[in-house]
Formats: sequence, structure tokens, C-alpha cells
Amino acid sequence: MRRGVNLDTKRNILIIPRHLVLLRFIELPSTDASEVKNMVEFQAFKETPYSKDEIIISYRNLGSYKKGFSYIMLAIVKKEIIENMMQQAKDEIEGIRLETELLYSFLLQKDIAKSNKVSLVISIKKEYVEIIITDNTKLIFSRSIKNRTDLMKELANSMLFYNRDKANNAINDVNVIYSKEIDVKDMKLQIEDYFKMPVNFYEYSDDLISLDIPLYISFLPKEYNDKMANKENKKELWLTSCLILTAILALLSLLIFKLHEKDKTLNLLSKQISSIQYDIDQLRDFLRKIEILKSQKEKGDFIIKILKGSYDLTPSDIFLYRLEYDGRYDFSYKGTVSSASGVFDFVKRLEKSKYFKKVEVKYTTKKVVQNQEVTDFNILCQID
Repeated sequence: MRRGVNLDTKRNILIIPRHLVLLRFIELPSTDASEVKNMVEFQAFKETPYSKDEIIISYRNLGSYKKGFSYIMLAIVKKEIIENMMQQAKDEIEGIRLETELLYSFLLQKDIAKSNKVSLVISIKKEYVEIIITDNTKLIFSRSIKNRTDLMKELANSMLFYNRDKANNAINDVNVIYSKEIDVKDMKLQIEDYFKMPVNFYEYSDDLISLDIPLYISFLPKEYNDKMANKENKKELWLTSCLILTAILALLSLLIFKLHEKDKTLNLLSKQISSIQYDIDQLRDFLRKIEILKSQKEKGDFIIKILKGSYDLTPSDIFLYRLEYDGRYDFSYKGTVSSASGVFDFVKRLEKSKYFKKVEVKYTTKKVVQNQEVTDFNILCQID
């Protein structure tokens, strides 16, 4: 198992530490959940040089701190890391979570991240340290220190990096949380001397993993989720088949036993058939749903190819805020660009795509966003 990775053995959930994850805090110009999801995916590919197949993306919407905007904690991890962790785990993994999110939720739950202060929290683990800064409970900074022996040096580097951003407010509350096996006696004086203010120390008796805290970021690969879903579907199908077989065997036994009572046997047969008809109908409906899911998966794979192609074709000066698919033939792009000529350049690129047979501009409209004039557009593409 990789250094610092923890396992909740009760629920078979892996907890991945901060230093294995690329973490960004971003504001996106939308509060619509579907739009935010699309924006997050586009933003993630700008943050890393890896292809879509090489990374796993997850995020948590931390709320809206500016009208019309969503504040997002974006987490990106190499897929290879996750696959290695899952291979080394002895049992079947039910979830892979981010320790930073777990720590932040714990700070909110225990009121350590205070609503009226800029709070710095140092979480000290046996193998590594994580530094978190919240401004009025808003998570704005996170950094991992792999070697605990370099705490003060790396703490100074973290503060230097934090203070480079003039928009960041000065820290006026310092807290240290640690598990009971950590000796913080020598650290206490060093940390208080560095910050020139009292420092609050919190020892927690239970491991953070065991706490019942709602989490939103998950790193389970999509194909693993699909595999688990298929496994559950097969299990349900097997159970249903067993129920039907049991009912049929019971019915046959009853028929043989009551053969000499023809009239009574026929009546009983009719009742038994009626009693299992519901299970038969359920099985038929279940098989129909499997076919529908298979068709939807094939359609979903095709749309994913279109989305990947869209990312490659989209010029850097275009901001797409909505992609729409009518479920059949039409796929539309809505976004903004600094000039109208950029729209027609984008159209030419889309016309070269092997997925579209017709591309047309539905409308272009100029508007002012943050004192800058931009062109809002809608491009409709017919799928080939």
C-alpha cells in the first residue's frame, strides 16, 4: 500500500492522502449543477498534461460565495495510483475518498474552522502533515508536507506561498490537531513562537476514517462502478431465477401429490400460476431494462467520444458553458468568445469532425461580461 494511504476495514473504504492528489480551488460562473459538472471537466484537462484515460476527476461544490458563481474543490489523481491501491487491497473496495475533504468536514463538525476568523489548521499524522486554511469557514488553501521532521521549514514555505496572493487575509487563528500517538510537546513552543500568537491543540481519540461524516469526492474508476453494477444485476437475476425455479418445483410436487384429485389439482395449479406470474413479469421487465441499459451505455460511449473530440477542437479563447444533446440527432454548443470571428473559426473546426454531418450557427449575440464585450453563441450540430 502507498505511503500514507489508510483503509477503513469496517466499510472497505480507502482514504487517499493529499500529497497523491492535485487539488485546486476554483470559482465557476454558474450555479446550475449540470453546467458546473461540464465546466469542471473542461477545467480539469487544463490543469494536467495527462489524457482523460490517465486521470480520475472528482469535485465537491463548497457553495456560492459570489452571486452566480460556484466555489469548487477540484481533485485530480492519476488512474495508475488508484489501480495500484486497489490491487494491493485484500478485500473488494467500496469507496476511495480524499483525506483533505474528510479533514475539512471534521473541522466544520467540531467548529475548529471558525466562522469569524481566518483559521490555519495543522493536521499532524505519523507519516505526514497537511496544512489547511479557511477564511470564514471557506476552504481556500491546502498543502501536504510529506516529511514531518521538516515541519517548521515547510510551514514557513507554505506561509510564503499563501501570502503571495494579496487577496488572502492575514491568519488570526492557529490550530493543531493530532492523533493520540503523536507527541507534540516540542512542536508546541516552535509553532507558537513562529506565529506569535496562542495556538489551540486538539487531540482526537478516534481515527478520522471512523467518523460518520458525509463525503462527496470519490475516486472509484467508472469501469469499476460499472462492473459492480453488472455484478448486482446478475445477482438479482440469479435470485429471481431461483425464486421462479423454486416455485415451479413446488408446483410440480403438489401436482404429483394431488393427481388423483383432478378438479382440486387444476384449481390449485391455477392459483400457483397466478402467484408466480408477478415474479415472471418482474423477470421479463428486468431483462428489458438490461437491454435498455446496454443501449444507453453504447450511446453514452458515443457521446463521450464527441465530448473528447469537442475538447480537442475548441480554441483556447472560447469558453463553453453548456453542451446539449437531444437524445437523438442534435448536439449543440453554447458559449462565449471575445470576437464574432472566433465563432466561425470554431464552426470550421466542427465541420471537420467525423461525428457531424451538418454544422450551423443558430445565433450570435454580443453582451458585456465584467466590463468586457464578448459574443455569446449557439452552434447546432447534426450527428452523422
